[in-house]
Amino acid sequence: MMDKKSERQWEVQSALDTLQRAEKIKKDSKLMSDVKKAAMDEVKRLQSLTGSISPKKTLPRKKTLKRK
Repeated sequence: MMDKKSERQWEVQSALDTLQRAEKIKKDSKLMSDVKKAAMDEVKRLQSLTGSISPKKTLPRKKTLKRK
């Protein structure tokens, strides 16, 4: 069993590895295209289980007020 500090270090390193992998995926246009298709297939599959409507392409962004 890992102590809390070791567990946290492992968690941080894992997150860093994930972010680095995501950057590599974004740069590989063919792989990114395949990932998007797979994600949409998964969304459709999950929606068929719930009976919801088709997914939106993007989520709307919230507008924020600029502070002076």
